[in-house]
Amino acid sequence: MIMLRKLWALPLFILAATAASGAEKPGPYTVGFSEFTLGVTWRVQSNEEFKYAAAKNPDVKEYFITQADGDVSKQIADIEDLISRGIDILVINAGSPRALIPVINKAAAAGIVVVDFDNTTDSPQAYHFSINQREFGRIGAEWLAKTLGGKGKIFVFNGVSGTSTSTGRFEGAEAVFKQYPGIEIVQTVFGGWDYATSKRHIESLFAAYPSIDGIWSQGGAMSEAIIDAYLERGLNPPPITGEDGNGFFKAWNRAKEKNPAFDSIALSCPSWMSAASMELGIDVLKGKKVEKNTDLPIPVTTKDNFNDLFRPDLPDSFWCNTRLPEDIIKKLFSR
Repeated sequence: MIMLRKLWALPLFILAATAASGAEKPGPYTVGFSEFTLGVTWRVQSNEEFKYAAAKNPDVKEYFITQADGDVSKQIADIEDLISRGIDILVINAGSPRALIPVINKAAAAGIVVVDFDNTTDSPQAYHFSINQREFGRIGAEWLAKTLGGKGKIFVFNGVSGTSTSTGRFEGAEAVFKQYPGIEIVQTVFGGWDYATSKRHIESLFAAYPSIDGIWSQGGAMSEAIIDAYLERGLNPPPITGEDGNGFFKAWNRAKEKNPAFDSIALSCPSWMSAASMELGIDVLKGKKVEKNTDLPIPVTTKDNFNDLFRPDLPDSFWCNTRLPEDIIKKLFSR
């Protein structure tokens, strides 16, 4: 458990909404953040975004962070512990959309404002803050289908099986591919948004499918791993979708240097949603009108704005859509 106490406020970037909360309470507030896992770099940066925002927010008296090592049972126990600490706001990146519902109900019954983000839950007691994951999947799939001229054999690289993020993204992509009868999904794998896992998957697929036309990937470090596997074999990667991690941008740049015709697209699920979720909870407690569901517009990187976001001076683990100031970025990600 991490416990830190500091004060400050980031500019609010949540739009006013339509439903009143009915949960007014004077601040400053105690906030708990339950993270499912730190197994991918996006979540590590998300934690840093949360800590930076909470430490600087005058409405935050104290905050606690737990992480469950990818274990849903531990996440439930972590939330029980946070409830016992008298928190006012509970921010969750969930390991399961349904398993956390009873403990979320317990938190809500105790007067705690619950906000889940990224991997959201099915709980009607929680406020949900995320991008539209189906739209994330749709945008990338539409780009790939059009890039391939509406036909070709493709691989699908999903995230973590059972999570709302992975499920939603694939549902959005699948709906697009069904509109293109010339697109054939020849293999679907779960890469867990992880580099090593995805590298093993793509290397095993080379033998069975020596020629492939495109790859729809949910992002994380998966797209980077796939490009690297192609380049290490001296091959040109096919068109592939990705996410705006700096590691993927570096791989995209390497592929482009080898083959100037290589093209890609990167979508963004901003790592600062953790901080925004906390701020939404504060708005609820201040009696402001807040929507039960908040979907952020999805930022998109193409070849046209690639150089605006790519940071060759920073490591692969940096996620380019950030609200961290430059001095904090350099401190966290200096070589």
